Amino acid sequence: MNFKKIICAFTAAAVMLGAVPVFNEAALSADIAITAEAAKLSSPTGIKASVSGDKTTISWKKVSGADGYRVYKYDSAKKAFVRLKTVAGTKTTVSGLSKGKHYFKIAAVDKVNGKYQAGTASSKITVTVKSSAAKTTEKNTAAATSSAPSEKANGSSVSIAKAMGNGWNLGNTMESVASWLGASALPEDYEKAWGQPITTEEIIRAVKNSGFDSVRIPVAWSNMMSSDGKYTISEKYFERVDEIVGYVLENDMYCIINIHWDGGWWKDFGSSDEKVQAEAMKKYKAMWTQIANHYADYSDKLIFESANEELGSGTKGNSSMAESYERVNMINQTFVDLVRSTGGKNKNRPLLIAGYDTDIAKTADSRFKMPTDSAKGKLLVSVHYYSPSTFCIADNESNSWGYKDSWGTQSDIDAMKKDLEKLKRFTDAGYGVVIGEYGVAHKKSGSSYTAKKGTDLFFKNVVELSEKYGFCPMLWDCSDWLSRKTCRFTEDYLDDIF
Repeated sequence: MNFKKIICAFTAAAVMLGAVPVFNEAALSADIAITAEAAKLSSPTGIKASVSGDKTTISWKKVSGADGYRVYKYDSAKKAFVRLKTVAGTKTTVSGLSKGKHYFKIAAVDKVNGKYQAGTASSKITVTVKSSAAKTTEKNTAAATSSAPSEKANGSSVSIAKAMGNGWNLGNTMESVASWLGASALPEDYEKAWGQPITTEEIIRAVKNSGFDSVRIPVAWSNMMSSDGKYTISEKYFERVDEIVGYVLENDMYCIINIHWDGGWWKDFGSSDEKVQAEAMKKYKAMWTQIANHYADYSDKLIFESANEELGSGTKGNSSMAESYERVNMINQTFVDLVRSTGGKNKNRPLLIAGYDTDIAKTADSRFKMPTDSAKGKLLVSVHYYSPSTFCIADNESNSWGYKDSWGTQSDIDAMKKDLEKLKRFTDAGYGVVIGEYGVAHKKSGSSYTAKKGTDLFFKNVVELSEKYGFCPMLWDCSDWLSRKTCRFTEDYLDDIF
């Protein structure tokens, strides 16, 4: 929500490390270019790889002076090794591999002036997958497909949502819009602009250990994007998002990325000027084309979300409600068609479709249509839950549109049940439901903030009802509930809920 800116198995495979077909070594991705600092780093050694089902786990010895490691995978279409991810530790898991041989390289990286520079890459690592996860024995299906929701879904994204479990938002971080930073700003400057610390692997590990199975990473790509009409996203910004996505996937959690509020340019979709509307669509397509291509080879535990809360009122302009619904449906259809056209794992990647205003009632309206999709059982719908707003959003008694200081009566619980039951429209049709955000504002008193009475009951009921209905609820958090400084919950009752 916009207000948050303020209130913030069976092993059927073998591995070979040795001779491989001849590659064009000059085609090794350009970002392996060695700077003076990175040149001091040795190539990783002691590399070992194991395969289980459709995934491989690769490990190596620590390189002295390295700030992290970059993983490359050979792309036969591009005839080059392309960057797959950047990790902090000396082990990585790559899932969703097809039957056959796959080739990897590892390079140590050094952080210079806020940017990772790669040293000399390792020798080629050959991984042979003899059987994909789909052919594992029934006895070991769950283990073999833990990173492959496409098999797990059995034709319905409802199963994907269930597997996503409890989710958590990395709020006020990569979606922070801070135009005052200037042209020389680094991704980390934006990351800290709304008061949050730099995201570390330790923080994401704490999220995992606290009982969460999914992480949503809202992103404002326009922070570092060209203004020449081509809308080219900065490689530096991609690299920082890559690192955080890597932390999530390395901890075997699902990960969602989107185009968030992003400065509010979405209103151009509702302009009365057709040229402005067309430019908004050009920008949207340019951004998703780059994002989809960049992550085309990532595990399908990485989910793309079409938008945040902007589709609806944010794109309506002076249109009628009927026209506004049609526009929202059109934008979501464009998103699905574009992502599928980029190939790779994107042909079957789970996609999260933003509802109308991500409001439950407006999204459950018959005028909201889920897109058609060439992939089967891979679409989920996203709604947010901040109801009643006087309790969930308003943080002080003088709030002009009302204030609710507590929650938890039978009437409150019944209202929540009634709201969430509206989403059966989607699960009955085979679509998974993700409550992409829910939360409760703290009560403001002077310069201090305290948790409102009944916050624990609100969270408990959202979690329990979501489990009952098969939804994935994702807590909105800006260090209010899981402190990123201490990596601990701020309230004792949260340990029992999550």
